[in-house]
Amino acid sequence: MEHSKTSPRRAHRWRRDTVELAAVFLSVTAADLIAKLVVDGPDGPVVLAASALALLATALLHTWWSPHAPPPTVLWRVRTTALAHTPTALADHEITLLSLHPEELFLRTSRAVTPAALAALLTTTGHTLQDHPTRIA
Repeated sequence: MEHSKTSPRRAHRWRRDTVELAAVFLSVTAADLIAKLVVDGPDGPVVLAASALALLATALLHTWWSPHAPPPTVLWRVRTTALAHTPTALADHEITLLSLHPEELFLRTSRAVTPAALAALLTTTGHTLQDHPTRIA
């Protein structure tokens, strides 16, 4: 009978969940300690209530003020032999150049961009591709 091994991805998730849970417990302990110190001091309950209201107002303002989450993106590696006006051409199409190496580009695009569309854009802007763009993440 064959035993199933835990995949590295599953083990990593378990470790991350454990660290997050430990951080939550530590945060609750710190908040409890601070609350007890404030309440026992002069005007403690008033300071604690005012702090809670200020925190709530800040959270509401942040939610209202900040834009919605950015659209999901895709990371690409493109092997090329000729680079031509890369930053300008890519910026015009809302593609972010993350890194530029002698024969490689690392790009971030929206999920809507396909490998064929990215290759076509790069070739029409003067790049000579060695192979098709490779999706990294």
